[in-house]
Amino acid sequence: MREQARHAAHLVSRFIGHLNATGLTPQQQQQVHDRLDEPAAELFWAQSTADQRHAFDVATRVAAVLPGDDEAFVAALLHDVGKRHAGLGAVRRSIATVLGGVGLPMTASMQIYRGHGPVGAAELRAAGFDGLVVDFAAGHPSRAPDGADGERWNALLKADG
Repeated sequence: MREQARHAAHLVSRFIGHLNATGLTPQQQQQVHDRLDEPAAELFWAQSTADQRHAFDVATRVAAVLPGDDEAFVAALLHDVGKRHAGLGAVRRSIATVLGGVGLPMTASMQIYRGHGPVGAAELRAAGFDGLVVDFAAGHPSRAPDGADGERWNALLKADG
């Protein structure tokens, strides 16, 4: 029961964060440009402002735990790029999360949102990425796949949580 309450609180916090998200500052934008090549930057900037903010915040938390790990930083920046294909705002994303969580039918857009990981991973592969960047986009928020570095994966999961 405690885990369910914690998960619900997390979802409410994410919803409020999505609604109150602010764009990146010029300094933060520069940090993104310093880490991403042009194709990857296009994927990052194609996200909603809220998703950019979330990704940057996740990357900042990862950098605090894994300083100098550029691949983990990039994985954090790009882990949700597939969400933009759903075209959903905060309310419809929340509805999709609830419907998916209880196994009720969802619209096509909601299904895309819920399955954004593999969609984003395919785009990242096409942009020339592999390894942790693609694996985390495809597999979060699940456990690390076999052969993955558990410490890095768990740092990304915790930062995304």
